[in-house]
Amino acid sequence: MTWGRSLARVSVRLAGHESNCSLLWRVAAAQGVDIAFLLDELGEGEPGQQAVQPHLAEVFLSAPAAGRLAAMLNVELSRLQWALPHLRETHLLPGQQARWEWPWYPMEHYLVPACSRCVALRGGGWGPIWLVWPESWKICDRHGQFTHVRQSGSGVELVPLAQVVRAHRQRRRFEHRHGPVGAYLVADAFAVTGWWWRTTVVECWARRAQRAGQPEGDLESAWLWMYPEAVAVARALLDYERQRAMQGAGPWAVAEAQLLERLAQLAAVLELPPQMWRIPVAQWLHQHHRCMPPVAQMAGPGRPVTALIHADDEQQGSLAERCCLPWDWNDPSVPV
Repeated sequence: MTWGRSLARVSVRLAGHESNCSLLWRVAAAQGVDIAFLLDELGEGEPGQQAVQPHLAEVFLSAPAAGRLAAMLNVELSRLQWALPHLRETHLLPGQQARWEWPWYPMEHYLVPACSRCVALRGGGWGPIWLVWPESWKICDRHGQFTHVRQSGSGVELVPLAQVVRAHRQRRRFEHRHGPVGAYLVADAFAVTGWWWRTTVVECWARRAQRAGQPEGDLESAWLWMYPEAVAVARALLDYERQRAMQGAGPWAVAEAQLLERLAQLAAVLELPPQMWRIPVAQWLHQHHRCMPPVAQMAGPGRPVTALIHADDEQQGSLAERCCLPWDWNDPSVPV
């Protein structure tokens, strides 16, 4: 019995955004073989490298090895590449030798567990599914579940959090409409509200955590508790940028006054301590003091500018990578 025939009879369903490593572990489990045995069938590995669990690292394949995997699963290589981002051309190992590599260097993306309902539908009972994702967390739009790279157990159900679900949709529309500027400002807004979350117990955030059955101090899920307010802050930051676009080279005292007034109203609703909420906002204004030429010069009136500090940012990076503020509120080892 050859590997190709054996695997062709096994139902290993593909999942969008799945990591190579995740799929290989599921295939090995479906066959009842060791992952190292499966890798030997795909090609040669780097000397001294050993297979590790899919939540720890990613395995990369050359084009011939990817072709072997597609043949094993009896699927077109193009379909396999559609499902697995790290099997696409830009991530294949160079050369025409069938080989694999399990490198220990930071990836551009995170490995995030899939929604438990997606796993139930596509996992086949052969193990969890790990997704290649630009953020350390993901909301499954189909099943309304939040998952995080550091989570233990199942994800957070969003059914009790209608306001959070609405904010998630609003954020996606915001970024789609405003492009790179919108993406930068959402990242900055989460950093501002994250700073507030790390320093203040806000009643409405605690209530959302309680409705979701999670502790309010859970750092992994905190994105959810502050999501509506982060979107509101992003909109306020955008209006500030629009004011700067209209005022040219500055000064922007009127724009800053309007921004502070709007955020003061939000802070009052959240019952944040007076003046405390200003600390990350002041830092953000300092970072955005110098700006690039208004986009209005090239794309019509009213388009926002953005800070020079964002000029070299990669829009497709994570929120932390797009953010201009010098702290990572979601890292428990980093003080704010």
